[in-house]
Amino acid sequence: MYKKLDIENWSRKPTFEFFRDFEDPFFNMTANVDVTGLYNFCKENELSIAIALLYCSQKAANEIREFRIRLLDGELVEYEIVEATQTILQDDETFSFCYYQTASNIYDYVSAGRRDYQKYKSLNTFDVETDRLDLIYYSVIPWISFTSFKHASRLDKTQTVPRIVFGKIFEDGAKKKVPVSVEVNHTIMDGIHVGKYYSKLQENFDSPG
Repeated sequence: MYKKLDIENWSRKPTFEFFRDFEDPFFNMTANVDVTGLYNFCKENELSIAIALLYCSQKAANEIREFRIRLLDGELVEYEIVEATQTILQDDETFSFCYYQTASNIYDYVSAGRRDYQKYKSLNTFDVETDRLDLIYYSVIPWISFTSFKHASRLDKTQTVPRIVFGKIFEDGAKKKVPVSVEVNHTIMDGIHVGKYYSKLQENFDSPG
């Protein structure tokens, strides 16, 4: 599932060593991304836009090496693939977590995701794949088109799982856009890698099929 990263030959070794002793090595970016293509595709194919957003995001993240690197027992490792857990709303307005598996195409992902959603909504638990690092932690705030986001945190600088949040889809002229917040550990990646994620995410939104 993963291989150890050869830090001595890693081009980011000086950056890793610079940030690893920071009390707060995390940084966050938020951007509005054009989701018109995905929105229309989901309407035409009767797919869940919420689960389709996850599919496009996971696909983008898995194409960027740094989004698959984690700190495990003091060593850097690179996972072959990463999957997703996301917050889901319960009927009493509390939330729990849902685990979504990777699929090879958007149709299978959304179909399996709908089943996963119902399963984990019934379980109503925070204890979802908590022992795994080959994940991305997702949240969704569908009521607000936010312009920034801050996570609750224990300020554990060894935490290297990226956190991604989707906001409320809104209209911008003829386009539909969605706020996307990305929080990562600076020991693992830099702004250029988050920028690559946004670029690939936009590609996936434009051509989701």
